[in-house]
Parts: sequence; structure tokens; C-alpha cells
Amino acid sequence: MKASELASLTTKGELIRLTLKNAPLNFLHRAMLQRIQELLESLGDSPAGRFLIVDSDCAAFSAGLEMAEQTKEAVFLLLDQYHTVARMLSAFPRPTIAVVKGMALGAGNELAACCDFVLASVQATFGQPEIKVGTMPSLASLLLPQRIGTQRTLQMILTGNPVDAREAERMGLIYRAVPEDALDAALGELLDSFRESSTAVMELALRSARRARNHELDTHLREAQSLFLDELMDLEDPDEGIKAFLERRPPKWKHR
Repeated sequence: MKASELASLTTKGELIRLTLKNAPLNFLHRAMLQRIQELLESLGDSPAGRFLIVDSDCAAFSAGLEMAEQTKEAVFLLLDQYHTVARMLSAFPRPTIAVVKGMALGAGNELAACCDFVLASVQATFGQPEIKVGTMPSLASLLLPQRIGTQRTLQMILTGNPVDAREAERMGLIYRAVPEDALDAALGELLDSFRESSTAVMELALRSARRARNHELDTHLREAQSLFLDELMDLEDPDEGIKAFLERRPPKWKHR
């Protein structure tokens, strides 16, 4: 698939829509992440639209980072590109809303959590399954505690077990879960609640509300990359976990 086909950006009136298109599960590889970066950069520092919607035209919102690129040789470039996109979404000057159908797992869940609001179909699932393949998330430990607290974050990270959309709503991980055929109406209701506000004032309010998270983000990402490259990838189990996933077999952990 051509890079230009991996994601698209459309602007219609006040709505900017970034759509992930790497069927069937929107695994995030470097080329796709580079395409997302290019699309976001094309909007400039003062986008014409008032709201950014991030969605998918596939069966999943995103099943996470591409496993085949998580080798010791390639993972730095993958993480660096992914973190660039995460920074851009986290700092986008307009309200951002992720609209999730299907799975939002690993980096997919983190990407949604970079947005200000997450609307989901009741059939959607959310999780951080990296531990099951011998790796760990790079952003969840920063983004999720602000929404669900440290204990629930650790439960998601250390078990790798997903939660359904209703539970995600109860936890505060997402803003709202609705039947899939009601997603457009729910999105419209959310946007209507903002439409009478000044765009300039909303931008300042967003900067204020995100200040603590975004202030910590760069430091967190540097430390996360160091953990991945200098410690995690020196273990034997991550290599085994990734191989097992790609070979569709259970991993045989050496616990080292």
C-alpha cells in the first residue's frame, strides 16, 4: 500500500478528520506514522477547522505498533516516529476527539488517550497487551493514570487484559460509549456543547488544561526510549515474545 493511502485528512467546514486506513487492524508502522505526521504538519500552527476527529475506516481503531518493526535494530526508529505523532496530537491547538470502533490496543489505546475525548462504540475494546508479547507500553504509564488512576493503569499494563467500552466508560478511560449507529449523533452532541465558545479562548483553555501532561511528556518519552533501548531490548524475553507472536505460537519465557 502506498504511504498516501495509509491515512487521510479531510476538512469539511469546522471539522478536520484524520482517518487511519491500514486495513484490517491499523497496525502502526513507520511509514504510516510518517504519513500521519505529514498530514498533521500540513494543517500548520493555526488550523482552519475548530475540531480534530481521529477515526478509522477499518475493523479496528488500531491494534498497536507493528510487531515486525519492534526488533532491537528497528525499534528506536519506530518509537521515535510514534512519539513524534503522540507529541503532535497532544499539543494540537483545537479540541481532539478519537472515535473508536473495534480494538484500540497498545499504541492504539495510547493514541486515543492523546486526544481530549474518546467516543466509542459499545463493541469497542481497549487495552495494553504488550506484556503478553514480552514488551511494555511507552506512553500508557503517563497518559492513563490521569484518567483511571495508578492501580487500574498498572492492572492494564501488568495483565495485558482488555476492557470493553462500557467498563472503559465506568473507569473514566473514555468519555462515552454508545451503540455504533449512535456514534455520529454522540459526536454531534459533544461538538454542539463547544460551538458557542470562542475558538481563541478554547485554545488557551486547552493549553492550560494540558500543561502538566505536556510538560512531562518530553521527559517521559526520553526515559521510555532509554528503557526500551538500554534495558528492555537487552533482555531475551522481548525477542521471544515478538517471534512467538509472528509465528502464532505461545511464547516460552526465560524470565530474563
